[in-house]
Amino acid sequence: MAELSNDQTLTSTTAESSSAQEPQQQTCAQCNKSEGPAKPLKECNKCHSVLYCGKDCQKAHFKTHKKVCASLAQEYVKEHPPTMASRAPPKANDRNTGYKKWEFDT
Repeated sequence: MAELSNDQTLTSTTAESSSAQEPQQQTCAQCNKSEGPAKPLKECNKCHSVLYCGKDCQKAHFKTHKKVCASLAQEYVKEHPPTMASRAPPKANDRNTGYKKWEFDT
């Protein structure tokens, strides 16, 4: 049997355990209410990894969550790089294509 390094063993056991797990029902981090079709849970705007049922639960849980929010946000950005919208080229009949006041007012 071939020897595996600790990293390979850890990776394979993590992959096996994650594939064996069933998807967990999403619940509020503060009150543990489950998400319903009428009222979906909202995620933390910074780290996108914690869910809340409302503003009151978010405020109540903030003292606990703020300790880990920044590090979770960094992990989220590594996995989901931000995309920037590109500027569209100017339209053919754009108002800014004619003379400007400063061009003929000399």
